[in-house]
Amino acid sequence: MRRYFLGTCVLFIALAFGGVRSFAVDEQITDRYPSTSQPPEKIKEVEEDVPFERKLTEITGFVDLQQGYDNNVDLNSQRHKDGFLQGTANIDVKYEQADNLKLRAGVDLFEAIYYKHNVNNLLDVSPYAGFDLEITPEIISRNRVMFEYFSYPNKKESTFSGIVLTSYLRHYISRTLYQEVGYEYIRRWYPDKKVALHEAQEGNIDRGDERYRVKYNVGMYSDRFFVRLSNEFARNNSNYTYQEYYDYWYYRVKPSIMYFFTEKLYTAVGVIYKRTKYKDRRSTDDPTKIVIDNTVICDATLYYDITSGMTFGLTYAYSENFSNDPYQQYSGSVVSGGIYYSF
Repeated sequence: MRRYFLGTCVLFIALAFGGVRSFAVDEQITDRYPSTSQPPEKIKEVEEDVPFERKLTEITGFVDLQQGYDNNVDLNSQRHKDGFLQGTANIDVKYEQADNLKLRAGVDLFEAIYYKHNVNNLLDVSPYAGFDLEITPEIISRNRVMFEYFSYPNKKESTFSGIVLTSYLRHYISRTLYQEVGYEYIRRWYPDKKVALHEAQEGNIDRGDERYRVKYNVGMYSDRFFVRLSNEFARNNSNYTYQEYYDYWYYRVKPSIMYFFTEKLYTAVGVIYKRTKYKDRRSTDDPTKIVIDNTVICDATLYYDITSGMTFGLTYAYSENFSNDPYQQYSGSVVSGGIYYSF
């Protein structure tokens, strides 16, 4: 039972840390789908002498609805403040193709609606498919292909579609400790945004981005807590010519911890530090300087299990960007609360 709660709650970390604040702070959505899973129920010591039968083994999912308040919707010096309604949902289907091979398919949904400053309203629909391969009882290969569609109804130039290919290799060092390494390739295209050739000249080609990400994560479980350290290095290449505006590399580190006060009451706390160096984007304050951003995001969430499938969560998130470009300096915070339902 403890591991069931733990696996569910780690998923809730993904939701809480990847909600409105992460979407707003990080245009590239680097923390949108962090690796989440639970330790294996049992490490097989001997194979069972029974014939294998292909079967649909599991259909799981969750929905959540949150009400929140953002004191800097656009993350700039204007500091527009607004309330928002946020919803998230997922359905995941697992099919056991072979004793060591499981096929996976599902869809992720996300929607954010601001009450007044609705230029940032967002709808995300992301179906995916893949497989989990058990190489040994301690080593699992997880592979996915996902199509993502991000629609900003009131900001068409930010709407994009994309393909995400991911491959992870997870090693269970023991029942309470794991490590994993992963690689991701992302291709995105923006049908309503043209490339800029010069400051005042727009081209005829739609903007398109390619990104390559390498990740290394390590996690440790116990009866009372779950600790995780995530490291990520990425490079983004875009066909946007002017100042190679969307070409950059970044390093991102995220330590997080979940602690159980009781069986029903627990908390999740995380910190993200991200350093972004642009290839040729110039500071508005000093055109001789290449823009470098240092972003910090802190999140804390308190959860209470109302029933075995329903949880209440209250989240506070603070973010600040330290940049050598005054235009990109900002700070802001979000408070939100809502109900999560899993099945």
